Amino acid sequence: MARKKRNIIRFPNGIHLNVGIVIFIFIAVYIAFNVYNYFSAVQIGIYEVEQGTIEVNTSYTGLILRQETVITAQQTGKLDYYLKDNTKAANGTLICSVDENGNVSDKISAAANDASAVLAEENLTDIQNSVYEYMKVYDDGNFYQTYNFKSDISGKLMEAMNLGALDAVSDYTDYARDNRTFHLYYAAQPGIVAYYTDGYESYTTDRITADIFNQSDYQKKSLKTSGEVQSGEPVYKLITDENWQIVVPIDETMRDTLADGEVTEISFKEDDTTAWADYTIEKRDGQFYLILNLRNSMIRYAYERFIDINILLDQQTGLKIPNSAITVKTFDLVPNDYFTKGNDSDTSGLLVERLLEDGTYGKAEFVPVTVYYQTEDNSYISQDNIKQGDLIVKTDSTERYEIAETDRLKGVYNVNKGYAVFKQIVELYHNDDYTIVESGTDYGIALYDHIALEGSTLNEDQMIVR
Repeated sequence: MARKKRNIIRFPNGIHLNVGIVIFIFIAVYIAFNVYNYFSAVQIGIYEVEQGTIEVNTSYTGLILRQETVITAQQTGKLDYYLKDNTKAANGTLICSVDENGNVSDKISAAANDASAVLAEENLTDIQNSVYEYMKVYDDGNFYQTYNFKSDISGKLMEAMNLGALDAVSDYTDYARDNRTFHLYYAAQPGIVAYYTDGYESYTTDRITADIFNQSDYQKKSLKTSGEVQSGEPVYKLITDENWQIVVPIDETMRDTLADGEVTEISFKEDDTTAWADYTIEKRDGQFYLILNLRNSMIRYAYERFIDINILLDQQTGLKIPNSAITVKTFDLVPNDYFTKGNDSDTSGLLVERLLEDGTYGKAEFVPVTVYYQTEDNSYISQDNIKQGDLIVKTDSTERYEIAETDRLKGVYNVNKGYAVFKQIVELYHNDDYTIVESGTDYGIALYDHIALEGSTLNEDQMIVR
């Protein structure tokens, strides 16, 4: 009877194993290996790199600085105004009057109460035209314009009625002026008239400190509330230059964003208008200040000291990644001219003399290394294969370089292959949630790469479970 042939593998050392047993052992080892990898690997969130854009429209509250002259009363008495607030005044324009006895002021008030007697036809026509123009441009979406319109009409009425009343009682004013008890105040130079003070009139950019921007301490005093004035007190101020400035405290990120420019566009939140401004950046007591220089539109904000603006920058487009993915890693720096190729291969690496425990150095050996970033002079390599204190040898030379200098790179962990590989990034801009990084960089990431969502939780070559 023929003996049944068995499938046996004979090993050189004399061990004979059945093929089935060998296959079983192989499968068992394979399963054990994968189970080990699964439980030793890190389970993390994955983010697919995408093309993205961040709008760089940044909101700030700025401090307005202007050339302002405060005019004070030379007498004590009743105060009347003849020009509406925030109005351009030519040289010699009548602004206000001070009546020491109060008699003329009372007659002016009484005459002003009779609008039909003091309002000329041209005044009524001007007010009627203003109402008509407002009705043509009215927009429910810009209701704030209603308050501007109300203020403008009220100012025109006050100006027309007070001037008309002053003219109506000219006999009394002439008599009082002859007796030097009634005094008229005229603009000594062209400018914009404003009826408030706040103590900031003499400030210039070289006096800026962080405390000035504390609006809880800010006090604006209206000059039209009491109707009376003491000698030496302000009666109005004159803004005498169309050039004005907005000073904005900014952080280092915005400083870097604006560092290479000279002009930027801003928008005013109050009325949604825009303007272009030259700018400079100064640093005082550790704080950066953006100084915006404007040459028009100052009259629109003559009543404001603090103003909310947006700095309108270009859109930043590139590879968009979550901020949580970004981490920092330390690398050794080695000169580029120390790199060589391995024996009979194209593998790039270094000839390393390792520092031994007794303080001596071992024989030079070729060590393959991965370059994570490169400058004109140096390469950034991992600290895993080569240690601080080791010497690297330049090929065909006696020159040696001690591994000592380090630097840090900002980057993310690429997990395309199932394990973590550090990739450096070049930031273009970031907000609270995302960062735009430059695409197409050497040693960087590419569109659709998979990166770890929480970069700080990983190490180089760590296995990943998706």
